[in-house]
Amino acid sequence: MARIVGIHGAFHQLWGPHEVAGRWVPAIMDGLWHAGVTIEPSDVSMAFYGDLFRADPADGRPTDEELMDIAREAGLTEVIESLAGSDGLAAISKAVGENTLRQTINQLGRYFADDDLRSAVQARLASVIDDDTRVVIAHSMGTVVAYEALSEYSDWPVETLLTIGSPLGGDYVFGHLRPTPVAERGSWPGSLEAWVNVASVGDLACAEPRLAKCFDGPVEDLEVDNGHRAHDAEPYLNAAATGAALAAALS
Repeated sequence: MARIVGIHGAFHQLWGPHEVAGRWVPAIMDGLWHAGVTIEPSDVSMAFYGDLFRADPADGRPTDEELMDIAREAGLTEVIESLAGSDGLAAISKAVGENTLRQTINQLGRYFADDDLRSAVQARLASVIDDDTRVVIAHSMGTVVAYEALSEYSDWPVETLLTIGSPLGGDYVFGHLRPTPVAERGSWPGSLEAWVNVASVGDLACAEPRLAKCFDGPVEDLEVDNGHRAHDAEPYLNAAATGAALAAALS
């Protein structure tokens, strides 16, 4: 089956696996074009978990108090207050948009606080990994899922992890990873042979763009410039640096 498996980031609850693949696969192929490498669309499979976060109208929308409870359980409270004081939720909401903030707290917070949801998300990745899979490409929140799943399933045949726009080095994410970091160092995930991390200039999600500072093992950190689309998956995937790293992993 697919040699490459991709896993998306947050905010895909209104998408579907075919829609995401329709954007990822051409971008991956464009990145490889820079390296003179061609693949078939069938060489890429997507691990999709966005539907697990889609709201049920019967549940209603969480109140500010409920969001802060979610944030507190997930360890996000200190981050919010350090950014904007004790009225952090309201202040940051005005700065970045209420809907974006609500989704960020809700999805990250639920993932970290709900073990059943955490397992369900990781199971989506496990369902598309097979004996042919050599590379996992993970974006944003998907890098958290991929790191934890690869650490859990050390018998997977995956040789290379390619993380793009990753928040793994941020304090609140790093502190809630499984396995738990020891002496401020995260463990090397599973039986990987290589880990390449790509961070864009201006991507605020990459709180620490150089993951080699945070994790054991030879993490290779690369920098790209995605312009005004700093955190978007497509400009990460079609970048020459990303394509070169993927080409090397497939060779």
